[in-house]
Amino acid sequence: MILAGLWGLALAAGFPIPPAPGAPVPGPQASGNDLGVWLTTVDSQVLTRGDRALDASRWLADRGIRRVAIPLYTDGVLLWNASARRNTLGIPRSIRTLPDPELRQLLLDLRQRRITSVGWFEFGLMAPPSAPWLSGQDPLLLQDRQGRSHWQEIGGSQRVWLNPVAPRVRQLLVDLVVDACTQLPLDLIQLDDHFAWPVELGYDPTTLAAWRRTRAGHLDPTPLPDAPAWVNWRSDQLTALLGEIRAGMARHCPEVRLSLSPHPQPISSALFLADWPHWVRRRLVDEVVVQLYRDRPIDVADALEERSLQEAAARVPVRIALLAGLRTQPKTSAVLRQELNLVRGQGYGGIDLFFYESMRDKSEAWLTPSSP
Repeated sequence: MILAGLWGLALAAGFPIPPAPGAPVPGPQASGNDLGVWLTTVDSQVLTRGDRALDASRWLADRGIRRVAIPLYTDGVLLWNASARRNTLGIPRSIRTLPDPELRQLLLDLRQRRITSVGWFEFGLMAPPSAPWLSGQDPLLLQDRQGRSHWQEIGGSQRVWLNPVAPRVRQLLVDLVVDACTQLPLDLIQLDDHFAWPVELGYDPTTLAAWRRTRAGHLDPTPLPDAPAWVNWRSDQLTALLGEIRAGMARHCPEVRLSLSPHPQPISSALFLADWPHWVRRRLVDEVVVQLYRDRPIDVADALEERSLQEAAARVPVRIALLAGLRTQPKTSAVLRQELNLVRGQGYGGIDLFFYESMRDKSEAWLTPSSP
């Protein structure tokens, strides 16, 4: 893309990037009563049948929920029928979730109920090692210092990571985002904490060859994972890819906003090379939904003091993501209520709860925001 190329040149030169056409102008943050929720494909049945999905849409609308995020790429599959010319690696469509017409019906139902619809690229640059579309595609994967591409998530799941340096990977992600935002009735596209680069990865031949063509790479051809120049260079690759996604959306679907749901800045930058405060300053995203998934309200309170949150909120809407509970990590209604009140007291742009079933089970917690 010509526009994407110009965008990349501007990024490399350090020039500030103007907002995409139609991007919101940062203003005062909302009251904090704007609740949203993620629908998921794990520990959930809501996206397996059309009647369940529409029931969820009705239930949420009746209770004033104004925002719903729906996964579009997760666990190595897509949830919509992406065009073959843009899905160049042939990522299959999920066979366990709503067929394409019912997914579109759900999105239209949300729109009719004036609920903001968010297309969520949950896996970002991550994929399961068993994904058939990655067979024979090892050059597209990041590796660690021992030459291993398998990476272990918290919880023990094995994953692989697509290489942001590889042109085919960059084009694939841009194309899939553009396909989703032009085909589906969406208000936002959301990347999250898997639009990232684990700090221990990057020792594959593709990445090292590109690094060694730089002055810093010539001086230190095989750096340690936390070497500052090596960290910064890999982080810059993510920034350039985000710029290309932004440019693609500006060209093809300027009315759709770009959202990011990262870890808090210290974790995001140090462990996953995703310097999202920098992306906010460069106006590469329209909003940030920071994941403050904690077990104790006191830990949420501490995380809300992070300076990067206040600095970002001066530039774009900032929402806070809270964990309503997982099957393996339950949370009581009383604890969730305390966390909600803490966030509401700070006046951020809204709160998103992960995930639908657990938040539905605890509706008494968020329907009574003034309760202690």
